[in-house]
Amino acid sequence: MDKLILPSREEILFAMSEQPLGEGAEAKVYKIHTNPKFTTRVSLECPPLNELAKIINETPLIEQKNIFGERNFAQTLAYWKDPQNPEQPLLTINLYCPGISIEVNKAGRPKPDAEEALIRTKVLSETILNLPDDAFDKLYDDLHFLSSRKHTLDVGGGLFTNTGNILYSAVDNRMFIIDLQPFKGDHPGLNPNNKKGFNTPLYLTRGLMPGSYSYRNEHAKDPDLIKYRTEIVERIISGAERNNLNDVGGYLKGDMDKMLDIWNIQLQTLNVPEKYRENMLSRIGSIKDKPRYSVSKELLTYVRVVGNDL
Repeated sequence: MDKLILPSREEILFAMSEQPLGEGAEAKVYKIHTNPKFTTRVSLECPPLNELAKIINETPLIEQKNIFGERNFAQTLAYWKDPQNPEQPLLTINLYCPGISIEVNKAGRPKPDAEEALIRTKVLSETILNLPDDAFDKLYDDLHFLSSRKHTLDVGGGLFTNTGNILYSAVDNRMFIIDLQPFKGDHPGLNPNNKKGFNTPLYLTRGLMPGSYSYRNEHAKDPDLIKYRTEIVERIISGAERNNLNDVGGYLKGDMDKMLDIWNIQLQTLNVPEKYRENMLSRIGSIKDKPRYSVSKELLTYVRVVGNDL
């Protein structure tokens, strides 16, 4: 990747005076429209804009090495420390990643009622199903690559990837992973010697299921959605087979039998019909791993805005 000229302080402050591109439980993200290769990710604990302007004008910008090369994970490129909490960045400059979130219920916005959410969930599910195999292959290649760089999907301390951390780009006809975490001792506690982190089919599955968490009770029995989710699981398992990635060696450690027990619970939770489950479990359990990239010899710190409780 060519040397990027980072946006100015004035451009960042101007972007923050507009509507955010997105908002999560930890931060707001603003697109820098005057310098559209970038966004700024701002802690929800950030002071008012006039106080923030003083901080970023009087404290140095710290650049962060881009360890992901040409790949786009909306990674942090530079940041300002929080004067009140120097261990955490106050805001970061990130690479802009194209696409829309496939999360139906977004933090910071009114929660849609169940009927509206069902329409949106079906449209997003159909969109994922209409992607070519190549889009899934690129996603799996990113999982292999992230593990080699000792970084992983961010699950926010839960058991499954947040769908808000997967973006769909109609222009690129593919999906992008955003919001990463390094293999380190906290958030939520990956051993630096872990082989895969959360970069496994098990975690990816929920990340590609719009509405599977927020509306798991309201939409559980909708026949169309059950069909879509069954087909998405099929695409994910097929992608894992093509790309030689299984679940052993990930965050949950353990052997394949343990993984298959968790997979079975997941399939039941998604209401995948019983007649398909045995075949799916047999296939996911038969995949032989073939790592694709050499592993980085050092654990590089990846600075990101996180919540105060992490």
